[in-house]
Amino acid sequence: MKKIKLALLIILSVIILAGCGKSAKEEFFDYTKKNVTENSSNDISMTIKDIKLTADMKDSPEANVMVTQLKDIKVTGSMQHDVSEKATNTKLNIEALGQKIPLEFISKNDDMYFSLDIFRGISKIASQFNSELPSDEKTLSAFDGKYLKLSDADTLEIDSKSATNLTKEFQKEVSNYFTSLDEERFTKENDVVTFKLTKKDVVVLAEKFNTLSKSKKEYKEFVIPDFDEMIKNLPKVLDAKFNLNTKTNDLAVTLTSTFDKKDDGFIDSIEVLYNYKPNDKKVTIKVPAKKEIVNVKEIEAILAPYLSDELDEELDGDFDMTDDEFKELVKELEKEDFSSFSAAESDELLEEYETLLTEKQYKTIEKIFKNK
Repeated sequence: MKKIKLALLIILSVIILAGCGKSAKEEFFDYTKKNVTENSSNDISMTIKDIKLTADMKDSPEANVMVTQLKDIKVTGSMQHDVSEKATNTKLNIEALGQKIPLEFISKNDDMYFSLDIFRGISKIASQFNSELPSDEKTLSAFDGKYLKLSDADTLEIDSKSATNLTKEFQKEVSNYFTSLDEERFTKENDVVTFKLTKKDVVVLAEKFNTLSKSKKEYKEFVIPDFDEMIKNLPKVLDAKFNLNTKTNDLAVTLTSTFDKKDDGFIDSIEVLYNYKPNDKKVTIKVPAKKEIVNVKEIEAILAPYLSDELDEELDGDFDMTDDEFKELVKELEKEDFSSFSAAESDELLEEYETLLTEKQYKTIEKIFKNK
């Protein structure tokens, strides 16, 4: 079930608005339109401003240590947009648990590339939790300066053309929605325009996205599974407050989430601050050369010795799924929609199950696949 669904990620990251004039609402629209239609280079940052624990966890040493670690997380970087080349480059440096992790995305037209330089930092963090990843220099250096092409079908297992078309149509829906909002929701004091995006807005946009995904056969794989359950599990409060300085074009976004008391968890609320500040750097975006690009199979080959050792260790023990575990697996598979799976993908999944199940259990799973 490795189907990647474009859902809230698009909803929260794609806000394309259009307008003109001098009202607070229209000034906010002008800013967002300018960032879409003109070359831009911005410094960006993210910090966790505040975390509040639930009443029953306030005195927990473990929870307080985790809160301290979360508050220490910092993200800084830059984002460039080249309109004529239809290209963007996002570079981030994530500081967490004493490590600095570089994160880079490059996109041009419908192609997107992800830097594998991140692997070193992830390996070091994983070692702190006794979850070992390959850490030898030979393996790590094989990822240095390499990029994974995310738009390849074998990487995301989605149709990139359909994803692009769906995104364009959804952008129009978002634009129409924001244009329809009341002027009163946009206020201005001195040079700062303030606007708040609420949980209600997110739900409306999520509904529009899901409706659009159901409207065409080519978008079927992007339909949000268990949509009502997903909406139900959103935080009790989900607000994004935008403060735009119309003179400097600095944008500060404060995202606040407050969780329901009945939810399992130790955090009552969390407040995250994002900052976007224009810089005077020349916009230059370089797409990875062919020799710098690797695919999933090449990555698997690099990790094969490690992965095979781990698998051998797991299979050395007597694997035996209990009746209750098997019943839960059957229940989940019966709910799953396999219509977007190819015959090859279904066969591959069945092969994986065959190595883990008894003959009787496997035949039950096989019957479920055949009937889907």
